[in-house]
Amino acid sequence: MPKIIFKSGYLQAGSTHAKSYLRYIATRDGVVKIDDAWKHMPATQAQQELVQQLIRDFPAAANSFEYQDYEQDPTRATASEFISAAIDTHADQVGKRENYVGYIAKRPRVEKQGEHGLFSSENTPISLLAVVNEVAAHEGNVWTNIISLRREDAARLGYDNADAWRTLLRAHAQTFAEQMKIPLEDLRWYAAFHNEGHHPHCHMVAYSVGREPYLSAQGIDGIRSALARDVFRQELLHIYQEQTEVRNNVTAHSRETISDIIRQINSGGYGNPVVEALLKQLAERLAQHKGKKVYGYLDQPGRRLVDAIVDELAKDERIAGLYGLWYAQRENVLATYKDTLPERVPLSQNKEFKSIKNAVVGEVVNILLDKLTFEEAVGEASIEDVAAFEQETTEVGTDEQEAAAEVIEDKRGCIKQYQRAKELLDNSSPEYDPQEAVRLLVSAAQQNYVWAQYRLGKMFLHGEHIVRDVDYGLGWLSAAEGQDNQFAQLLLGRTYLKGELVGKDIEVAVSFFESAVRQGNADAQYALAKLHLKGTIENSNRTRAVALLEDAARANNEWAQYALGKLFMRGELIEKDTHRAEQLLSAATIPRPKRDGTGALAPGNQYAQCLLGKLYLSEDGVPKDPIRAVRFLEESAAQGNQWAQYQLGKMRLYGKDIEQDIERGLELLGAAAQQGNVYADKVINTYANSHSTKVAGVGVGVLRLLGHLGQLMKNRLDEEARRDGSGGLVDRKLRRQIEEKKQAHGQRME
Repeated sequence: MPKIIFKSGYLQAGSTHAKSYLRYIATRDGVVKIDDAWKHMPATQAQQELVQQLIRDFPAAANSFEYQDYEQDPTRATASEFISAAIDTHADQVGKRENYVGYIAKRPRVEKQGEHGLFSSENTPISLLAVVNEVAAHEGNVWTNIISLRREDAARLGYDNADAWRTLLRAHAQTFAEQMKIPLEDLRWYAAFHNEGHHPHCHMVAYSVGREPYLSAQGIDGIRSALARDVFRQELLHIYQEQTEVRNNVTAHSRETISDIIRQINSGGYGNPVVEALLKQLAERLAQHKGKKVYGYLDQPGRRLVDAIVDELAKDERIAGLYGLWYAQRENVLATYKDTLPERVPLSQNKEFKSIKNAVVGEVVNILLDKLTFEEAVGEASIEDVAAFEQETTEVGTDEQEAAAEVIEDKRGCIKQYQRAKELLDNSSPEYDPQEAVRLLVSAAQQNYVWAQYRLGKMFLHGEHIVRDVDYGLGWLSAAEGQDNQFAQLLLGRTYLKGELVGKDIEVAVSFFESAVRQGNADAQYALAKLHLKGTIENSNRTRAVALLEDAARANNEWAQYALGKLFMRGELIEKDTHRAEQLLSAATIPRPKRDGTGALAPGNQYAQCLLGKLYLSEDGVPKDPIRAVRFLEESAAQGNQWAQYQLGKMRLYGKDIEQDIERGLELLGAAAQQGNVYADKVINTYANSHSTKVAGVGVGVLRLLGHLGQLMKNRLDEEARRDGSGGLVDRKLRRQIEEKKQAHGQRME
């Protein structure tokens, strides 16, 4: 049984009613009151007969909480509650609508608000007679809803009083309107709370003064789901917190699983000849296929082949374990408001994972066309994010600020001490003396000179020039942050976000980043944007993330330019614009001064170079330009980027869009493989056995499909864990579209 029951019907004018039911309703108010001993006596013969008649006339009543209690203990009290509940539930078939409204308002145990128990969306007094006449005169359908809880749940969660139910229904007026497919301003509703013994419940009548409402089974389920999530919010929060822990474990397990599968494939220990054989069969079939090469356009035999490939991949016990965990998490929440849980289906038949089918077809198309593919890491932390996070920050503009401060005051020589300390910290200078530098910095910092405080804090936090002392470093950084130093704020934010030197605290990190963002710090803008994009923080907001990236990109932050360019290139969260992507990625590839303060130029962003190279090869919105593509891939590969090495190596090896150079190709692929690039390793191994790109394509295709499937499982587990209604996260439909596009292109979800 679910924890909340929501039933809905509708009233029509002129409905007839059974005499016995009316007699029971009519006599309830006049029943003689005796002590509670009657409740425990066996149900009377008349009650038993009426119970059986209700079950015969309304079989669905057997699914109620009240009938379950009656079956377990057929007393006069349980019989009375069941009879009352059954009549209420089927009032549209036993009485006229005005009788129904009057009954739910004035029945004996209703909690009264004045002379009756009706309430609505307004705080103005309600005239029972006016409402009865209003509902009776309505020419359209009037929907009757009953929301029921168990007594122990109602008491524990605070829904054993009319005020709580009134607040709940008012909060969900929009939900009712949306599910009834009418504008909110057209919705009219009245409700009354009945504090019954074991099953407190609320009756509600609703109709539309405009377009005629329509409440489908799916709409009823949507209302029940929304109410359940609100009523059981705290308990669900606990479930979601547990799921978050599970999700984190699953994330780690998923990475280990995929990595383990890949290791076995490369070592020959996993080898899946069934999948490879099925891929080849599908390739032969698609070669003759004249229509669109997507799953929905294939003939039945072709679809069966795709399904067989998916189910074969799903046989791996680790993938099967992830799939089972996805079902378990979903069922844990569905049980709150579902009468019955949906039957588990094979992976190939599950619509939630349909994108893997088109990924299968896409792999075969790659093989058929001998197409140059663009693989990326699957199920691993974003390398570029780590690189950006570790990037040292220079106190840009401090010289100008120091000069201005010197003009104002330097009565105690703080600035001179600070500048002398910087000279003594130059380890290329014969005057290098970190101990004396620290003494000077401490002297200046104690006089409240903010740049000395910041420099001391950073030195002791990182152990630069001196022995690390985290607490001492944090103390000076806090002093600098107290003076609103943006670099101290940024460093503190990074420290608490990373959680290696101190306990990880996302909330504290975000607070520091926000402070630095208010001062226009581009690094903080980028860091905060990434947290919003990943949904790491409460009330994550993708729109704000894009705005932060725009601000940071304008400030010439290479990581923001790269991240924003990637979003525009793939059409994620913002409308696809490959020309804008090209501009941003090109800006990120421009060499700029290193952040070590030496003034030397650093090469362009290697990740932007790699992505720009792919853009010029993909023929997607910008003209194909292999010469420029190779130049950017070469520059990225020279910086050790394994994906540029892999892409360029594959092109050189097989002479794709470039002059063939087998030796150079194998050299680049080997460099990528040494960094753990499994695709490069696969190409090298298959090339040793066959010089055919199609043979290599089958092996790489299996790898990609396994990666897709493992990542798709993780994404679905993440999605289930996010279904607590926390605000700001990307809309489920939008996220699904983004994910399916990524799956189709062999890209990871971040």
